Amino acid sequence: MSMTAETIHLYAAGAALGAAALTACGEWLHARRTARVGALAFGPNGRARRWTVATPVARVLAMAGLAWSLVTLIAFNNLIRDRDRHVHASRHLMVLLDVSPSMFLKDAGESGADTRNSRASAVLKSVLDRVPGDHVRFSAAGFYTEARMLVNECQDRELILHLAGGTPFHITYKPGKTDLLKCLNEAGEFMKDWERKSTTLLVISDGDSVPPAGLKTMPSSVSNVIFAGVGESGRGTFIDGHLSRQDTANLSQLARRLHGNYYDCNTRQIPSEALNKLNAEEPGATKWQTDRRMLALIVLAVSSAVLCLVPLLLEYLGSGWRFRPVLAKTPKPSMAP
Repeated sequence: MSMTAETIHLYAAGAALGAAALTACGEWLHARRTARVGALAFGPNGRARRWTVATPVARVLAMAGLAWSLVTLIAFNNLIRDRDRHVHASRHLMVLLDVSPSMFLKDAGESGADTRNSRASAVLKSVLDRVPGDHVRFSAAGFYTEARMLVNECQDRELILHLAGGTPFHITYKPGKTDLLKCLNEAGEFMKDWERKSTTLLVISDGDSVPPAGLKTMPSSVSNVIFAGVGESGRGTFIDGHLSRQDTANLSQLARRLHGNYYDCNTRQIPSEALNKLNAEEPGATKWQTDRRMLALIVLAVSSAVLCLVPLLLEYLGSGWRFRPVLAKTPKPSMAP
């Protein structure tokens, strides 16, 4: 059975009822035995102070609370591990990386001496450093004349970052012009089976592509689209018979058509506000933590305190009678001769 909040609640409630029943039986047996030796334990009247009638109830409730809190906390940790192992995470980051030959031109960065690919690596590292990995899965695809899935749903940030490390993936593609729009449509097919509104699509490219035509809408799994442009946009470099530079007009137009955002990341990073959907709490996580986990910690502390204090209170305040041994007087020795 998969561990969910509902099953945890049932297990904890069952443990509490079982502990309460066993403790109640123990208190009943203890009360019977105490009644037989009441005069020895509580003095001539054979009765303890009135407040002690609440101690059996307090111990039953404390044992029930102890069992409930321990099962809740243990099961909560198992729930977290199960979520970490689960194939379908609540958040996805899909990286669509431009691997065309133009990405190896040196006109990026503040000095203009970095390759576009190395600048893309710096942008990608900045994003990965600001995204928590406990509930986010990372996927990556490279595109040139077509899109190819490189990594599908992993938690290894270094593996994703390695894809932008300068490997010439373009030599494995059919030569031609970069078709960003076609690759966006193919990337949509990669993401169509993921959970609804769970995915942020990050496109890192210089925008050097054929004219866009025939763009399809993104699948329902995509909730956010971010275009990060790299390379100098003011001047270009000749490659393959044409002047290549960051095509800000093409990238910003595609971002608007996909209801996303475009950022010129040649010298700046993607703002943190654009990553809010990735960094948002998992749905229901906050409510679960405050309503169950924190409550279990409080109940555990209170129940443990009650079980520790009750014996001390009974010992020193349970009865006003105290046994005082009377020493028998020994006769004095006779002084007669």
